[in-house]
Amino acid sequence: MRRLPNPVTPSAAAGIGAALVLATALAAFAPAPSAAQTYDVVIRNGRVLDGTGNPFVYADVGIVGDEIVAVGDLSAARGRRELDASGQYVTPGFIGLHEHIDREILRGHGTVPNYVTQGFTTGVINADGLPGGVWPLSAQRDSLARLGHQLNLVPMVPHGVIRTMVMGMEPEDVMRPATPAEIEEMRALVRQGMQDGAFGLTTGLEYNPMRYSTEAEVQELAKVVGEFGGHFQAHMRSQGRYPKWQVPSHMDHPVQRHVSWLDAVMEVLNVGRAANIPVMLDHIHPKGPREWGVSRATTQLIDRSWAEGYPAYINMHSYEGYSAYVTLIPRWALARGEVPGQSAADDFPAVDYTGMMDNLRARLADPATREMIRGDVEYEIIRQGGADNLLIVDFSDPAYIGKTLAEVEEELGMDHLETAIWLQENGLDQLGGVLWMAKAVGMIDIEEWMRQDYTAVALDRGVDTGDHSSRSTHPGEYGTSGRLLEEFVFDRGTITLPHAIRSMTGLSAQILGLTDRGRIAPGMKADLVVFDPARVGSDATYLDPYVYQRGMTWVLVNGQFVVENEKATDALPGVVLTPQAKRSRPVSE
Repeated sequence: MRRLPNPVTPSAAAGIGAALVLATALAAFAPAPSAAQTYDVVIRNGRVLDGTGNPFVYADVGIVGDEIVAVGDLSAARGRRELDASGQYVTPGFIGLHEHIDREILRGHGTVPNYVTQGFTTGVINADGLPGGVWPLSAQRDSLARLGHQLNLVPMVPHGVIRTMVMGMEPEDVMRPATPAEIEEMRALVRQGMQDGAFGLTTGLEYNPMRYSTEAEVQELAKVVGEFGGHFQAHMRSQGRYPKWQVPSHMDHPVQRHVSWLDAVMEVLNVGRAANIPVMLDHIHPKGPREWGVSRATTQLIDRSWAEGYPAYINMHSYEGYSAYVTLIPRWALARGEVPGQSAADDFPAVDYTGMMDNLRARLADPATREMIRGDVEYEIIRQGGADNLLIVDFSDPAYIGKTLAEVEEELGMDHLETAIWLQENGLDQLGGVLWMAKAVGMIDIEEWMRQDYTAVALDRGVDTGDHSSRSTHPGEYGTSGRLLEEFVFDRGTITLPHAIRSMTGLSAQILGLTDRGRIAPGMKADLVVFDPARVGSDATYLDPYVYQRGMTWVLVNGQFVVENEKATDALPGVVLTPQAKRSRPVSE
């Protein structure tokens, strides 16, 4: 039997006393018994967690149209639709702060069942600043409105899109710092995006073409965001000892400058200081045992930023593993001819892999080159969590699916390099020969960040389109909120339930400057979740990810049901949101 949320502590008891006062105040919002008011929806008898981090109060919630109009004792009122939430929690709709759903929605997949069955009602789009999105943002907004969508969407100015527009797409165009004139052109595009209703600037500093930007470029673009009271959020420039596109053997090209984890953290914090705007570290997860424990240094840097008056936030999905096209054999060793500045994580600049096994054998024949390859293989294994944490999720021989690299090495009697070569030779017709799930994030870091008052939630996932054929799908696409609640609230007791709900609701709304969502109170939009604490959780796994979350009984977006009795509906009530509150900026020293 699942235990109840964390027992009451003395400090929590004081909070409950305050909650009783709040409950009395809430009753004032209810109509007088003689009014016999009628609402479109009444949610009765629920434990209301209002999104502020306060303990729950017992209250009814009355909805008219897309708005919450009453919270309190509504026993004298009636609803055209009445929900009995006895024994369940009623919370604001969850807000995902870094989501890859916009492209599929623009292809006509307006329903996002994997999100709504987790309780998510709003998502931040244009994540990582990646090229390929619709520009201008006014055209993206119009297209989304015309097609219809289930979630509320928060658009951001995508750094990669505007960098490509100004500098081009070819390696010789972008593998360099932008000139002052080019930065001014990008600043003009950022201003246009903000005028079109963006909430801020988003970037992916490990991805092409943004990885070739300088910190000064990013700061200058962020300063434009500050004119509109927006925020900056970043996939950081590095998630470990080196960025994902670097390996130790190849650091001699001008673009291959070394950036460590703490360098990357400081870059984002420096953007906040230079531009006087709030910043956010996206889907934070340092990779590999070499980095485990770095969360303490990170939170100290963020705490200092707050103490100095510069808001800095985190979002995270709280899984140890992530899906990635990990290639244990370095790409340069498989290429027909090495390319200056070649990436270890993607094929920009373009690489010719014709005859890749012959290329590999030729390089292995040279003792010095073989040792370079060995060093890169061993580094990549550590970066991706170690041999015990690299899980095979697809391979040419199904008997190996579900085994770790360590288990394969033991079975074959081979070392790291020999096993990597065998997997490449005998595996899938792709670089590396294997599709891995890398369990590279330390639980010590997950729990450290989760406890912070400034840590919110992101899925960092896409839309369930009905095609369940990919083995690279991450279980967080279906169970992020369920895992947070089931494992870290009810089982581990890492955080309290009010803290967890605030991290997905009121805190996220604060980050985005939303004044009408993220809380349960009269006048707020009716984005609501009703979930059963006895059932909530996720059964999705790394090998079987396509499992919808359980326990979300009802979910409403703008007053319309997108989940009924734990099943997603086809309703498309979402809107593209516009910035609501110009947030105050720190005073420059």
